[in-house]
Amino acid sequence: MPSPEAVAMIESFRKDLRESGIFSQSLEQARRVWDDFSVSVPAYHPDVRIDEVERDGVRGEWVLHPDAGDTRVALHFHGGGFVIGRPPTYRNFNARIAEAGDARVFSVDYRLAPEDRFPAARDDCLAAYRWLLDRGTDAADIAFIGESAGGGLVMSTLLAAKEVGLPLPAAAVAISPWVDLTNSGASSRTRAAQDAMIEDGILEAWSKEYLGGADAADPAASPLFGDLTGLPPIYLLVGSAERLLDDTRRLFERLSDADIDTRVEVAAGMPHNWPLFAHTIPEGVAAVARIGEFLRQYWAR
Repeated sequence: MPSPEAVAMIESFRKDLRESGIFSQSLEQARRVWDDFSVSVPAYHPDVRIDEVERDGVRGEWVLHPDAGDTRVALHFHGGGFVIGRPPTYRNFNARIAEAGDARVFSVDYRLAPEDRFPAARDDCLAAYRWLLDRGTDAADIAFIGESAGGGLVMSTLLAAKEVGLPLPAAAVAISPWVDLTNSGASSRTRAAQDAMIEDGILEAWSKEYLGGADAADPAASPLFGDLTGLPPIYLLVGSAERLLDDTRRLFERLSDADIDTRVEVAAGMPHNWPLFAHTIPEGVAAVARIGEFLRQYWAR
């Protein structure tokens, strides 16, 4: 059962997200709402340093925890349906990941649709990974982590890196990943009443903005349909009360069929992206600890 804090958070989502109009406004307005929300997320540690980067075609920010090591890197791809979101919103979460994983975190500020459509977001994530490698970071010291659309980018960037012959990272973490832009999973409909965060029609609307007429079943957009052989160990986390539940279920099955070292966690009653709310709910704190343990396990090999 969700904790009292989680129950209160879910109820606030039902009220506050809808009252904010984020799902019914223009993208410009939705982006402002999301940026305003980020201001409400507290800093995790007073000495966390943020170093913004814009060079060699790569934009993003380093999140550097004073008690974390500087050898390993968690490469973070944020969510937001490919149309909203920026790295600053995720600083609390990324600082916690840095501490739990004993690593630096680099959060990619990839291009958003509809200004820059598919495959711009994936190309920017791949460019950031190549940039880390070119700067001398060993692939064995890198892990990918992302949530929602960013979880989909974790998977599509792994496929792209494999396709171009880059060494693959040590591991990957995908939280509530959106890996099927055809939105064919049954839970996109059967979990509608339970999902407190994703409104009717928003997945279809945002995938259309991102794809711009491209084939939604293209594995570069929907990695669920790609060749998943040869990928590194992957940790999947999803809530049982969210529309993207079946994206994770089917991805786990396909990874298992491809003999990929995969673990999946389906958290009873939890909403979309629940580990990101470690600043609010104890389930998030525990999830970050498990993610950190997973990353350290594979970085140690």
